[in-house]
Amino acid sequence: MEKTSGMRSSRRGFIGWMGKVGLTAVGAVAGVAAMSQPASAANWRCCNLALPNKFCSTNSQGQYVCPTGYSMKVWNCCTGSRLYACGECTKGANCNTGPFACSAGWTVRANSC
Repeated sequence: MEKTSGMRSSRRGFIGWMGKVGLTAVGAVAGVAAMSQPASAANWRCCNLALPNKFCSTNSQGQYVCPTGYSMKVWNCCTGSRLYACGECTKGANCNTGPFACSAGWTVRANSC
């Protein structure tokens, strides 16, 4: 009887071990997939702009200008050693709410992060 229970114990141990290996593999694949997403989210430098392919026009001083009825909402982010400013021309209360007319982005300081 002891041999049979010993074999069951070994089999359970092996099946449990295989289950852990399988979960680890699934977790590793999920981790790789999750790591690849933030890179695509940062569509211009470290900004996640609403309209990364539609930058706002600039005036004669090189400043971004919003169309009438829109205002520029700005935030900062860092990547590497550079500090960037990110902006949205929006009718919303903040940079996360639209509607959006255009986006903006520029380097604030090269070695400040």
